[in-house]
Amino acid sequence: MLPRPGQCAQGLSHVNQPFRLDEDDRVRFADAVEASLDVMSRQQFFVWSQSSLQSLIPHEILICGVDEGTSHGMSIHRFSASRYFRQEHFDKVADPISGLMPRLLAANEATRANTIFCPEESGRDDDPELLALVSDNEMKNMAAQLLMGARGKCESYYVFARLSVPLDQRLGRLIDLLLPHLNNAFLRVLITERDSGVAATGQRGPLVVTPRQLQILNLIKAGKTNHQIAEMLGCSPWTIKNHIQAILRKLGSNTRTHAITRAMSLGVLTAD
Repeated sequence: MLPRPGQCAQGLSHVNQPFRLDEDDRVRFADAVEASLDVMSRQQFFVWSQSSLQSLIPHEILICGVDEGTSHGMSIHRFSASRYFRQEHFDKVADPISGLMPRLLAANEATRANTIFCPEESGRDDDPELLALVSDNEMKNMAAQLLMGARGKCESYYVFARLSVPLDQRLGRLIDLLLPHLNNAFLRVLITERDSGVAATGQRGPLVVTPRQLQILNLIKAGKTNHQIAEMLGCSPWTIKNHIQAILRKLGSNTRTHAITRAMSLGVLTAD
C-alpha cells in the first residue's frame, strides 16, 4: 500500500489525515520555493539551505545522495554547519554497505512511509543499526526521505540532521512539500558543475567493488557459471570463487542472486 502524504515512519506517527500548515508556514514555504529557483551553484545551494530552508527545517547537517547515472552508484554530498560532524563521520554514514543508504531503504521497504525519523519519541520502532549510525556519528537526530523513480529504484535521498525542532507531523509535512523543490535545485547545481567542469567538494562516491569484481558481477547477472567466467577472463575457477566470496562479503549477501539484487539497489549494476 502506498503511503498517504504526510505519513511518517521510524519515528513516526502514522496519521490518517495530512497535517495542514498554518499561515506563517505557508508564507515561509512560498518564499523558500521561490528562492530555490535562483539556485545554480553549490554556494547558492548552501546559502539557500541555511536561510529560506532553515526557516522551515532548522538543521545543521544536510546530506544529499543522487544517482547520477554512472556505474559508480550514488554520489553523496554534505552541507554542514556543525563543527562536530567531521570527515570521518561523513565517510561512515556515506558508506554504501554499512551507512545510511541501506538502512533507509530497509526502513522504507518495511513501512512504505514517506519520511523516516530517528530517533522515534517512544523508541519502540527505532531500527537499532540506524539509531547507532546516527548517534555514533554526531548526527544527534535525523529526518530523511527517499525519492523513488518509476521503476521503483531510489534515485536520490536527502537527510536533515541535528534538527532543532520536534520530529513530528509538521516536520514530515514540510519535508513532503519541500523535497521536490530541494531535489530540483540540487540537480541544477550538479548539472551546472558538470557542464562547467567544476570539481565538486564535500562529496563521496561509493567505491563498492573493484573493476574486476564489477566485471564478474555483470557476468553473474548475465547467467554465467564460475567455470564460464573463469574461461572468459582467462583465470582459474578458484580465483573466480575467491572474487565472488569477496563480493558477497562487501555486499552483505549470502547468495549470488542476492548480491546482484543488492548491487542493483546500490546503483553498482544497472537493470539493463
